[in-house]
Amino acid sequence: MALNAQTLLTRLTTRARLRHMQALVMLDDLRSMTRAAQAMGMTQPAMTQLVAEMEQLLETTLFLRHSRGVDPTPVAQDLLPVARRILAAMEEGAEAVATRIRRDSGPIRVAATVAAVGALLNRLLPDLSRAQPTLQLMVETVMGLSLSASFNAEDYDIVLCRRLNVVPEGWTFVPCFDDRSVIVAGKRHPLATKAAVTAADLRQCIWLQNHVATLARHAFDALREEHGLDNLQEINIISRIPEVMWSMLREGTAVCLSPRSVALPRLEEGTLVELPFRVNTPLEPMGFYWKPEAATPAIRLLAQGLTDLRKKP
Repeated sequence: MALNAQTLLTRLTTRARLRHMQALVMLDDLRSMTRAAQAMGMTQPAMTQLVAEMEQLLETTLFLRHSRGVDPTPVAQDLLPVARRILAAMEEGAEAVATRIRRDSGPIRVAATVAAVGALLNRLLPDLSRAQPTLQLMVETVMGLSLSASFNAEDYDIVLCRRLNVVPEGWTFVPCFDDRSVIVAGKRHPLATKAAVTAADLRQCIWLQNHVATLARHAFDALREEHGLDNLQEINIISRIPEVMWSMLREGTAVCLSPRSVALPRLEEGTLVELPFRVNTPLEPMGFYWKPEAATPAIRLLAQGLTDLRKKP
């Protein structure tokens, strides 16, 4: 009696193996028992055994042997598309699982501006590393065009920066730190201990200038126009590297306008002080952009830690 479809399906699902499917495809591709066995890393007798097992399951011949090798029978040709789809699906599944494992167990890729490092990472990482010692972060600083580029590729999982006017679709902003412009100086500066600082005081100061492309520079220009701070003494060393700025301020001879987020680490450690003078230029809050729907558990853990920073003073 000929086998019916239900019987064949039962046999294939309960007794056939992926190795059988691989042998079927490899023999069709190479048309040689010897070469197919070599390609699969087995002996020729083992390959012959796989074919015999499949032929026993199906109760029919799958390959015709001849002096030049083997040729698939019509039954084998009917089965080959199914075998190829099964193997292709397994390859896709393996790749998807491997990608997920890499993302879940690999480092979280973080892009951060200088201000975000000061306002967010410096305050978060010590506690986070103690609470989650296995959490891996790969942090890179970005600014200008590199900040814009961080949204246009799959290079980063989270981008720490100020809220921007426009970002590509899919990114969500979470505010973490309400920023403002401040005037800072070294703790030995003559104005550092005053209870109040006036525009006249600032007119007499030596100013460390910011890079022309920074928000601080625009805020300083607005401050100078608002209070008529003309003909100021300026230090002609301009850098976007905070350590260069702090080294110039530390000795106490100059002042500088800065986002509080950038100066925060030095203010908290006491090497810099904030002068008691109100700067009226508003700043967007600091926070992070992420894609919640694609976030792994590790990314969500980092996102929660960043969000909790709003509760800190």
